[in-house]
Parts: sequence; structure tokens; C-alpha cells
Amino acid sequence: MLYLAENLKSLRKGKDLTQEEISEILGVSPQSVSKWERGETFPDITLLPALANLYKVSVDALIGMDKINDWQTRTAIFTTAHKHWRNGDINSAIDVFSDALKTFPNDEGIMSDLAMALALCDDTDKLSQAVALCERVLSGSQGDKVHHTTRAALCFIYLKVSERDKAIAAARKLPHLRESREMILTQMEKDLSADEINSYLKFIAIGENDEQDVIEVDFGIDMVAVCTEYDLLGKIEALRVEVGAPKTTEGFRVLPQIRIRDKVELAPYQVRVRRYADYLLDKTFDNQLNAANEIIEVLRSIVQG
Repeated sequence: MLYLAENLKSLRKGKDLTQEEISEILGVSPQSVSKWERGETFPDITLLPALANLYKVSVDALIGMDKINDWQTRTAIFTTAHKHWRNGDINSAIDVFSDALKTFPNDEGIMSDLAMALALCDDTDKLSQAVALCERVLSGSQGDKVHHTTRAALCFIYLKVSERDKAIAAARKLPHLRESREMILTQMEKDLSADEINSYLKFIAIGENDEQDVIEVDFGIDMVAVCTEYDLLGKIEALRVEVGAPKTTEGFRVLPQIRIRDKVELAPYQVRVRRYADYLLDKTFDNQLNAANEIIEVLRSIVQG
């Protein structure tokens, strides 16, 4: 990561000096100067001020700190590592992040991504390193984005090392659904009235709104269904009956991979029906009846399809 070798070579040539002349000035062998410029070895730290004075640059410039701190350099680290990651070469991604961390020991973004890469391995030592890196990131002062991502990852890393209580505790520190990027951006796309803005502000502050949604159903990892007219068991049975879900041999009606949670905090008027990453319904409604009817039609089409 250091740019010392290429800087020594270019600065020497800029001064029109030979490696032998540099070796005489510094009192070292020409072979040593040659190895410095090839990046095989580094000058003794006590020689850096002399080299900087010889070429009339700062020690930082000699090492290449301007390039090291350049945002393009940091971006290249993530681009290279993520390319390895996407290609299934997780060990190379780990090597890239580990090497970068030697140069940027306090970069929480690098620490966070390295932790997640290490966590993909089933090696006990690497999992321990991943936990330690996440905890180090969360003890720092970097922006919320890195911390939220790291905490979310740490929940699952704790699960891998059989620390379920810690995983739950970490999950409870994550932002509410009502504060998520996706939820807020959805609202930004609408032409909200002053009353609707006030309602959403109330929703963010205390998790309540004047017109709670009828239902939200997700099929996939985070499946949710809420209906204000029923208790939890009533919601499940009402949905199954309404969509004509088939019965199992035990007499239970089947609704595709649905899990229903009570008292889920939803945005005002917003209704979403999703199967995995595909939104089958994502709109607002004026009243509960219209919302319920349209959601039931979507569920019926899934069951019958």
C-alpha cells in the first residue's frame, strides 16, 4: 500500500541522480537503493528525513500519504475485495481487506467488511476475529450507516458462535422499521399534505398514527401480516379462509410460507404485499375495506397460482 518505492525512483530520476550517487550520499550500498526502488526492502526509518531533505519533499509525500488518503484509493480497496467476494473467492477478499487495514488501522468501513468476510468462514478463529472487529467498530465514532450495517451483521455472527442472547441484544439496538431508508424514501415519492406529514412525524416519534394500515404481507425472509380487526390467531384463520387456502391432512389451511406478527409498526396508509423481492402490491388506500379486498385478491392469486 505504501508508495515509497515508486516515489524514490521517480524523485531520483527527477533530480537526474544515479542509484550509485544516492548510495554515496546516504552511506549505503547501491544494492540497497536498488532494492528500495523495487519495493523489496524499505530504508531504515532514520534515513527517511535525509531522503525527504535530499528530494526537498516532506516525509509524508515521500511515503505517498497523499495517495494513500485519496478517496479513489479507498474506493479501489472495496471494489477489488467485493469483486473477489462476488466471484466466490472469499479468501482473496479477506487478504485485500486485511492488507488495507494495515495502512488504515482505524477505518471502520474496512473493519466492518473484513468482519463480514471472515464470518463467512466456519473457522473458529476467524469467527472470533469477526466478532472482535464488529465490537471494535461499534465502540468507535464513525457515522450511523457503518454502525447499523455492522450491528446487523454482528447479530448473525453471534448466532454462528452460539451467542444467541448477544444476538438478540444487538438486534434490539437496530433502527425501527419506521426509520428505515426504504420506508422514508417511499414517503418522499408522494405528494404529502401537511396533515400526512404531521401524521408521519407522530409515527416516527412514538410509533403511532391515526389511520393504521389494514395489513402487510411479506412472503420470504421477513413475512408480515397485520389486520386491525382480528387478534393474532383470528388474522391467520381469516386470511386462510378468505383466500380459499387448501387444507392439509391435519385439517389446517395452508397459506404459502406466511408468518403473522401482531402490532407491527407500519407507515400511515401504506400497504405492501411482497413475495421475496417482488412487490405484488405496493400502494396507499383511502379506507380499510378497499385495502383488505385488494390484498385478499393478491393472496388468492398466489394460492391458486
